[in-house]
Amino acid sequence: MPSKTSLIKKQIILHDVRQVGWLSVLYFLALLLILPIQIIIQYSNPQAQEYMEKGNLFLYIPEVQWLLSITVPVLLGILLLRYLHKKQVSDFIHSMPVKRVSLFHHHLVVGVVLLFIPIMLNALILLGLQAFSGIGFYYNAMHVLSWLGIMLFLNIFMLLATVFTGMVTGLFSMHFVLTYILVLLPAGLALLLVANMSILFIGYPVEYYADMAIFKFSPISYFLINFTPDLDLSWIVMAVYAAAGILLYLAAYWLYAHRRLEATSQAIVYPFMRPVFRYGVTFCFMMAGGYYFHAISSSFAWVIFGYVAGSLIGFVIAEAILNKTWRIYSNYKSYLIFAISLAVVLIAVNLVKENYENKIPSADNIERVYFGDSYIYTEEPEYLEPGIKPLFFTDKQDIELVRGLHEQAIDAPRADDYYAGDLRSTFIVYELKNGKKVARSYTYSLDDNPELKSLQHEIEGSNLYKYANNSVFNIALNDIYAVDVQSNNIKQSSNTITDRELVDRLIEAVKKDIELSDPQESLEEVETYSLDLLTNKDQDYYYVEFDNSYRNTIEVLQEAGLYDELKVYTEDISSIQLENYERNNTVTVEDQEDIKHILDHVVYYSDNEDSYFVTFNLNRGRSMQDELSIEYEDLPESIKNQLEE
Repeated sequence: MPSKTSLIKKQIILHDVRQVGWLSVLYFLALLLILPIQIIIQYSNPQAQEYMEKGNLFLYIPEVQWLLSITVPVLLGILLLRYLHKKQVSDFIHSMPVKRVSLFHHHLVVGVVLLFIPIMLNALILLGLQAFSGIGFYYNAMHVLSWLGIMLFLNIFMLLATVFTGMVTGLFSMHFVLTYILVLLPAGLALLLVANMSILFIGYPVEYYADMAIFKFSPISYFLINFTPDLDLSWIVMAVYAAAGILLYLAAYWLYAHRRLEATSQAIVYPFMRPVFRYGVTFCFMMAGGYYFHAISSSFAWVIFGYVAGSLIGFVIAEAILNKTWRIYSNYKSYLIFAISLAVVLIAVNLVKENYENKIPSADNIERVYFGDSYIYTEEPEYLEPGIKPLFFTDKQDIELVRGLHEQAIDAPRADDYYAGDLRSTFIVYELKNGKKVARSYTYSLDDNPELKSLQHEIEGSNLYKYANNSVFNIALNDIYAVDVQSNNIKQSSNTITDRELVDRLIEAVKKDIELSDPQESLEEVETYSLDLLTNKDQDYYYVEFDNSYRNTIEVLQEAGLYDELKVYTEDISSIQLENYERNNTVTVEDQEDIKHILDHVVYYSDNEDSYFVTFNLNRGRSMQDELSIEYEDLPESIKNQLEE
């Protein structure tokens, strides 16, 4: 009677457990220290117990939980498949009377079980603590089940990615590197593409697309962002990751079934994958090189140099890895193919460049348009500054105003962060009636374009813009229990107002002054005072900056007897010291008229070579802020004469 052959090979399982079981034990102990033991220690300490937060289990060292989840499965998978990297061991394993399908599934199941056990045991301990002690007050069973599901999901995904790359390479070191390249590649590649598109196309909104690339295209970055007390996972994103995991499993299964035994020492086992690796590395290095030289030079000629240099470096590295030698000169034709392809792409980009850059939707097709100085297009609270709301124009006249500014911004010279003039950054999103969107982003100077400056100030002077961009309009008066008034120029000049009537009067005065105010001529000018609005909201920080043009606000402060403590008068200043380290010039100013002139023209820190650092020596034991400056052209004539002597 023929004997039955068991589908479960106990010896393979025991061998795998002996080989990598220790890693599962260490994983269990690490999670035990991070969660159950830490919770018990905090709960048993009455002082620490007061500060224990209620909520999900990612409150406890989430960065370490995330790090363990993306490293332990990778190490486990590499160790389980290490026999694929050694020829003698590989030959021995594959000579056994066990089908490859069985070998593959034995290793995979052992890996999943060794990850499942430490996570499940910690979940059971946490459920026990929750059920049989007062610790359950701080988290519930749903928190534990949520933690269990998310941890298993990420761990198994990383294991499947490791198994897939193990089938692709025959080198131990490449197995480790390729796993993280594979998982990070979608996000990294998208980010590089977005960054380089901003070089090639004027107005390309990097922030608009980079947000999606960084957080969602890789589970590593996505879970890093979401391993927080405010756990907010998208079911769509999770479904995509699950589908990707299934595809990785199927691909690994197929590749293992067709893997050649003699490929144990090759960087990339399958010939059809080598061009993908070669040109993928070359392309990524090319984009990184181009963006690097753009960042340090802002010259397109240097960008082209960066593309060429980066692609050469990437090609050499890829060839050296594939051939395990630096003697790669004979394969120069492969690089020529890449270079020709790159030239074709750049020519194609140039053909569509003008059409993209000049595209402004017709006003009749626009439902509404977002306008702001940065990417806060989303209305999700975590992306917004407290009290700041996205600004959308729906009135046809306002839309035409934005379109007019857009036309001027297209032709305006590009400006960078080092420009010292009146600089603006503008982010525009047109929402069209057909459901599509057109997004653009520009940074430009208002100094040399009167029409652009007029349009910018007209938009910034509208009440809609002021209401959206000033937190004082977006918080209820009842939420403000106190106001901290301080001078931005005088150290330790804070006064806290708690009187309900005075707080209400001050807020209403500030609102009225903002509505009456003109747009700032320069974003670098000194704001003399600030109001910190103390609220009952969770750690939100609201503030308003203003100067002496806010007449109604100043009047309320004067009536309350607070203004004199915030204001710096000329008679309060005994002397001023001006210093320019580049010119090695220092002068002391004591004349009251000169002091008043300097006080009226002082600005925050300036890095212009002809600017002077300003040190005020005040009476009454007070002192001014240290980072104040004045431009040479703004100095009194008498001081200029002293400096020229």
